[in-house]
Amino acid sequence: MNESNTSGIPCEYCNAQINVNDWQSHLRQCIDEHGKRIEKLKDGIHDDSIIELIPCEYCDKQINIHDLEYHSRQCANTTKRDSNHIKNNENVSMDALIPCEYCGDQVNIEDWSWHTEQCQEAEKQRIENRIRQNAVISNDILIPCEICKESFPFQDFEAHQTECQRKQAASFSAGAVGIFPLPDYWDQSSLHNLSRYILQPNTEEYKFVADNFHKTLPSNQIVQIERIQNRRWYRQYDAHKDDFIERYGTSTEQWLFHGCKSQSVDAIISDCFNRSHAVRCAAGQGIYFATQASTSHSYTQPDSNNLRHMFMARVLIGKTTAGSQSTRVCPPGFDTTGGGTMFVTYHDAQAYGEYLIVFR
Repeated sequence: MNESNTSGIPCEYCNAQINVNDWQSHLRQCIDEHGKRIEKLKDGIHDDSIIELIPCEYCDKQINIHDLEYHSRQCANTTKRDSNHIKNNENVSMDALIPCEYCGDQVNIEDWSWHTEQCQEAEKQRIENRIRQNAVISNDILIPCEICKESFPFQDFEAHQTECQRKQAASFSAGAVGIFPLPDYWDQSSLHNLSRYILQPNTEEYKFVADNFHKTLPSNQIVQIERIQNRRWYRQYDAHKDDFIERYGTSTEQWLFHGCKSQSVDAIISDCFNRSHAVRCAAGQGIYFATQASTSHSYTQPDSNNLRHMFMARVLIGKTTAGSQSTRVCPPGFDTTGGGTMFVTYHDAQAYGEYLIVFR
C-alpha cells in the first residue's frame, strides 16, 4: 500500500486526521455544516442577541463580542499551524483547495494564509462597526422619569432621577405636601413616610440625647440612638402643637422619657403611642412619660440580647391635674394628668417619639 494514501491530513473544520483518500469526501460534509453555521451567523448580525455572544469562526464557541477579536486571533494562529502542517505534508497537492473560515470560499492552499488574513481584518471591522452601532442605539434610548415624567437619554437618566428625587424631598421639607413643615435637621433624602437614622456619637444631636439620658442613668451604656422620622405622626403632633400655642401662647412642649418592652418598639415607631396598650394606670389610662430616664427605666424589659429600649419624646404638657386608675379621658380644661416627674397624655398625637435609645 502506498504510504501517501494512508497519511492523515487534519480537517480545517473539525481538526480530525483524515486519510488522504477520504479527505475530499469528509471535507464536503464539513463544508456543508460550516456553510449552515455561516448562514446562522449572517442572520444573527441583525439580531440584538449577537451583541452579547458571537460564535467563533474557528472553534464555534460562543464568545462575548468584546473578546471575539482576541479569541479569533488565537484560534487563527492554531489554524495556520495546521495549514503549515498540510503544506509540509508531501502527500498533499499544492493545488488543493481549502475553505476560508470566514467567507467559506474554496481557496488554494498557497493563498490560504493571505486570504484568511484579509477576511479576518474584514471580520474585525464588522465587529467594531457593530459595537459602534450598539453604542449609538443605547444613546438614542429615552427613559421616562417617574417623578417629572420627562424622558432622558439612557446615559443621563440616573443622574437626572437622583436630582429629581432630591428636589421632591426638598419640597416635602418646605411643606409642599402640608402646612406643617418638617424639622430642618431631618434627613430629607428619603421619599418614604417613615425613616430611621442612627446618630453618630460625635454629633451635637447625639450628645443632647445622651446627656439627658445619663443625668439619672449615668452607669448605663448607650448602644445606639436613632432619630425617628415619621412624617405623618410628626405633622399630627405639630397640628396639636399649634393648637396648644393658640390656647396658651406657648407650646408647653417638654422632652420626656418613655420606657417600653422591646417588642413594642416597632409598633410605636410606625403608629405612634397607643393608649390601648397601657398596662400601668395609677395616674390614668393613658401614655406615661417621665422627666427622668431612671423613672422610665422601670418600664423597660431586656430583649434576648439584654438590650433595653427607651424613647425620648416631645410631649405637649398643657395644663395638668391629678388622675386615678379610673381616669380614661383627661378632665375638661386639662391636657395631662399626673405632674411633677410623671405626666400622662390622652391623645395619641400629643407626643412624638423622636429618639429611640438602645442601652444596657
